[in-house]
Amino acid sequence: MIRKFTLLFLLSFGIHSLLSAQVHQTVTISIPPYTDTTCPGSQLTFTAVQSVDTFSTTSYHWYVDNVFTTVTIDTFYTTAPVDGDSIYCEIYYTNSAGLDSARSNTIIIHRSTSIAPGVIIALTTGSNPYCTQSLLTFTAFPINGGTAPTYQWMIDGLAILGEDSSTFTRFFNFNDTVSCRVVSNSPCSAPYNDTVFSQSVPIIKDSLTATISVAVTRNPICAGATDTFYATVTSPGLGYNLSWYVDSNVIPSALGPIYITDTLHDHNLVYCILTAPDECITNHSTVSNVITMTVIPNLNNTVTTEITGGANPGCLDSIVTFTGTYTNFGVSPTYTWYVNNVPSAFNTTTFTSTFANGDTVTFRVNATDHGCYAHDTISSNPFLMIRDSTPVAPLISLIGDIVQANSFGTFRWYEDSVLIPGVIGKDFHPSHLGYYFAVKDDNNCISDTSNILYVSLLDVKRINHTDISIAPNPTSGLLKITWGVQVDRMSVDVYNVTGQGLLHTDALGQTGLETDISYLPDGNYFVVLREQDGSKATFKIQLSK
Repeated sequence: MIRKFTLLFLLSFGIHSLLSAQVHQTVTISIPPYTDTTCPGSQLTFTAVQSVDTFSTTSYHWYVDNVFTTVTIDTFYTTAPVDGDSIYCEIYYTNSAGLDSARSNTIIIHRSTSIAPGVIIALTTGSNPYCTQSLLTFTAFPINGGTAPTYQWMIDGLAILGEDSSTFTRFFNFNDTVSCRVVSNSPCSAPYNDTVFSQSVPIIKDSLTATISVAVTRNPICAGATDTFYATVTSPGLGYNLSWYVDSNVIPSALGPIYITDTLHDHNLVYCILTAPDECITNHSTVSNVITMTVIPNLNNTVTTEITGGANPGCLDSIVTFTGTYTNFGVSPTYTWYVNNVPSAFNTTTFTSTFANGDTVTFRVNATDHGCYAHDTISSNPFLMIRDSTPVAPLISLIGDIVQANSFGTFRWYEDSVLIPGVIGKDFHPSHLGYYFAVKDDNNCISDTSNILYVSLLDVKRINHTDISIAPNPTSGLLKITWGVQVDRMSVDVYNVTGQGLLHTDALGQTGLETDISYLPDGNYFVVLREQDGSKATFKIQLSK
């Protein structure tokens, strides 16, 4: 009997009894609570429910002890079963696969000529415990109460006038105790007492304590890094809100359980306050735990590159070596060299290659130890490669007292294999006895060496250039040459840039002369003046007609 009362009490709170338990079939049958054990001849009501509501043309077949009763609707009324009879239902239906059938669970009937009455009450509307007072409804479930049991509801053991139905609805005070007295009219209650009392149910005020705790995704963090804080709340009631604080300063934009920020500083205190106005909550304002942040300053890091082998500008086929340097990238950074933004060398601080004109070379360093740096990855400023084809080796010649290259451009001149500093033009006046040669320099793209000239002009006197005038220069053809003083003989020669003699004139006892070179093509020429004693002077002129 105790077992039956327990099952009935569970069902009163909305839990299916074992008799009506769903077995996940396509049809389930049940009977009203606490009617599984009844007096002989009492009417029983069975109800069948489909578990799939998409069936069509469903029919029901009820069976008692495997014998078809001829009842074909979803409800089966009967007084016939005796103790131990089994009841089940089969349904026949049409679905997408055609005609099909399913069998329900089986209910075993218990009949007895002597059953003790009983009653169980349960809250069927509202909640208990509760905090906001509201209407509550209790329902009495009699056990073997007969066809017309009588009810009397009580609070704290005292009968409440007029409350004599199977339900009891009202506003209750906290700490009230609700119970029900039932008098059974069942014919099979003898020899038991017809008057029975339910269990007592206390009305309880629900008082909750709200809690809040916060956690952070990362701590320590690097300065300026984004961090996320999470608040976990329990029993907050209705209408609660959260406020986030950093060092006692409220964050107006952070109103929910998640706070995301990138503005934290070292030793900032981060916490959250829960405000819970619900009257069920005993603590209406609660402060979470406090997180002390450790914010690590970022190291300033740099990346630079330089050419440590070869030159830029330079020749297309010349090899150039780059060396990359970096600061503050922690342990084991990775290195990558890029040519025109394409990875070309890895895990090395030097890069040697030939390049095409217009190529860009970049060195990139990436930190891998998750340290705190101003930048996790930095690329150097790109190098723009200026490359050209190797120029042709020049041909040099001695014209008067000037050493002359046969082409235009920038040159490097060497005396006895030593570079002459500051001399980069296509011609110059040698000042020493020695061996001379030149190379052409097109943006550090160096030609092969020229021919070698031996110059021995140290014993030759030079005419004082300040006394000589050649005008106009540039000229359209007519040259007026004066040397200031009358000399016995002055030889005048004109050469092209390759040293070829084009004009020879002697002036006897004169202080100057005029000559016309307009028949020559436009270009640069040299005028060489020689006196009888061997003194000479060389001048470069430009013919432009």
